[in-house]
Amino acid sequence: MDQPLVTIGLISCNRLHYLKALIESAVQCIEYDHIEWIIIDNASIEPGLREYIEGLDFITHKIFMKERSPSTEHVEAMNKIVELSRGKYLMLLPEDVQFIVKGSWMKDFVEITQKHHDIGCICFDSQRRITINKLFHSKSKKLLFWKKKPTHHIYRSSTGREFIGYGDLKPGIAGAGILTFACKDKWEKLGLWKATNKQTVADSSGGGETEMLRRYEKAGFQWERVLTKIPIAADIITDPRGTKARIRGNRRYGKYFPPPQGKFYYKIWKEEDLAKFINNTSIPFEDNVIPLGFDLPQDKNNNILKNPHINENDNFEWIQPSVEGKRISSN
Repeated sequence: MDQPLVTIGLISCNRLHYLKALIESAVQCIEYDHIEWIIIDNASIEPGLREYIEGLDFITHKIFMKERSPSTEHVEAMNKIVELSRGKYLMLLPEDVQFIVKGSWMKDFVEITQKHHDIGCICFDSQRRITINKLFHSKSKKLLFWKKKPTHHIYRSSTGREFIGYGDLKPGIAGAGILTFACKDKWEKLGLWKATNKQTVADSSGGGETEMLRRYEKAGFQWERVLTKIPIAADIITDPRGTKARIRGNRRYGKYFPPPQGKFYYKIWKEEDLAKFINNTSIPFEDNVIPLGFDLPQDKNNNILKNPHINENDNFEWIQPSVEGKRISSN
């Protein structure tokens, strides 16, 4: 059977170490033949980043923005990816994640989305144990504004891969767009992302995520967001506080370093090796994300720390281009 075209759209900005780990892990982990790649780089000045992207000959579209536009660049990049993409299906990625599972999971993503038109999007990244327990094991679940759907509906592909529905606990789409797999026409029906505020350290979309969720509510779509039982990607967490090296303007918030051992930050699994972790929900971050050469930040109960509230006055690193071959930065 012919494989429908899948577009993988990636947003990049001043995190070359993360970008390399994502690209190299994608090449190793994705067993799918019909892929279109798009990279939108938001005017990065980190030495070596543009050269790295230009050297990737399998990328269909390499868009280098000429100037930074912090409050709108996230949503503009998302809109550009949707506009350029030729794929019927669209996977949207930031550069601060790494694939951690090698296998044929992309075929199942396509099949399950093609078969179930009520699926708004698939989320595929590892969730913290606390988050999973709160969403899927809590005895009291607060009903939110979107219409109630059967909670924890299980979707299965022909290979047996399982996806668990969020039901009434989440809206049918992820408003930020990133870290989702969806039929492209879902985003086309909702329209362009729109920034409504200034970008903050907490919100790279400038209010675009909230605005998209409001639009989804108003449209009245009854889609369901689903989560893979076997997560295939994970946030790259390099800061002791439990965050990533967030980019705001030409400031980088959070500890940032290349993979200590080779190309990857995390172990890459074969799918069959993860069977021992599978339960009635999704495998928690703490179980299937194994750091290579560094420690992940954990609390006293061995739960991965959640992204802290960081504001613009917290410590940061200036990102500056190289001078005479040397990188200059200041705190």
